[in-house]
Amino acid sequence: MIVAADLVALPQWIYVAAVFIGALGGAIRAGEDEHTDLVGVLTLSAAMGFGGAIIRDVLLGRLPPQSLRDPSYFIAAGVAACIGMLFLYYLRRLGRLLWWLDSIIIGVFAVVGVHTALLTGISWLPAIVIGTIASVGGLMLCDVLQGRPSSIMYMGPPNAVAGLGAGVAYVLLARPTEPMVTLLLSTTVGVLIRLSGPLFHVTVPQPRRHAYELKLRRAFRRARREGTLPDGVGDLSPATGSLAAVTLGHPQPAAEPEAWEETDGAEDAPTETLVIDEYGPGLGLASASQEWAAAVEAEDSGESEDR
Repeated sequence: MIVAADLVALPQWIYVAAVFIGALGGAIRAGEDEHTDLVGVLTLSAAMGFGGAIIRDVLLGRLPPQSLRDPSYFIAAGVAACIGMLFLYYLRRLGRLLWWLDSIIIGVFAVVGVHTALLTGISWLPAIVIGTIASVGGLMLCDVLQGRPSSIMYMGPPNAVAGLGAGVAYVLLARPTEPMVTLLLSTTVGVLIRLSGPLFHVTVPQPRRHAYELKLRRAFRRARREGTLPDGVGDLSPATGSLAAVTLGHPQPAAEPEAWEETDGAEDAPTETLVIDEYGPGLGLASASQEWAAAVEAEDSGESEDR
């Protein structure tokens, strides 16, 4: 693990290039809203380009922030905003390429944030936290400016986790004589972590969902023990432990006819497992289970009504 005295400053072009690509993503994001005007595009480009760096410098007490002292950052963000406005149609067709660029920027911002924090003399753990915040700070600012719930705070791809992984990798791999090699390796770690989202359907764990499922499991076992389960409510899904419906009287036709096997008796009727929770609409064929789950939720919150 490296100490601050051994660190050397990263080349200036790395900072400027990161701001440019981040600002380009901000311009594309602004173009998704038909009501955003010229000022809005420039604002979102600047926020996405060096918003995380400003948050980093404020946390480190480096005032005024470096982004406000060097005009090259404003120039890079302005050029990116102009390119985004002029070629928005073509850039949006390069969605996969931009996703890779965005992944690289998350890693670079995290590494630069950790590097800058270590240069100020703080220890490695706060430096990793500051680097993680810097990696997604621009995205959070854009969400606030556009009046959206922050995507970092809700279940989704491991964006912030990717920045965290890149920061940890930089602290572990940093070498004073090879800053560029360390930056490339650490950024690669961040890209691989973010790639796990679309590739392996990895999402950040959701404590609220697990608590909800635990409450349903307990309520289901109690109702089954007391014999108060309404007709049509199924069993617990062995895969998730959530409430699931079993035999459906009139299953929806499958996309391919051969998906259902023809049966003669009711005992061999096709069945489906339907996980019931508050995050999915289900198949629409287990209303009894859904109503029972909603009643459990309302009962615990003191808002149940007579049916």
